[in-house]
Amino acid sequence: MELVALLPLIALVAIAGLQVVVTVHLWGAAHESARAGARAAQVGAPSGDAARAALPGSQSRSAAVRLSTNPDGSHRVRVRVPVPSLAPWIPSPAVEGRAESGP
Repeated sequence: MELVALLPLIALVAIAGLQVVVTVHLWGAAHESARAGARAAQVGAPSGDAARAALPGSQSRSAAVRLSTNPDGSHRVRVRVPVPSLAPWIPSPAVEGRAESGP
């Protein structure tokens, strides 16, 4: 009988845990995407296309990619990806990855 009373709490903890897993996965993907964009900028290729191509599935359409060039010729790429919310009561954060390439 006590297990039945705990089922809603177990479900909430499972959903929150899954949200953490999705957020961490997209955080890593954003960092890899920024690295791909920085490598592309270093060789003169479009960094935005390379960064978006490195993102999983539909995240490439909603990602914001920003390239800046430093005075020394190095490139800095920032990729911001919104994290989908698994439940309406969970706030939908965004994760950001950054990378820099040498001159």
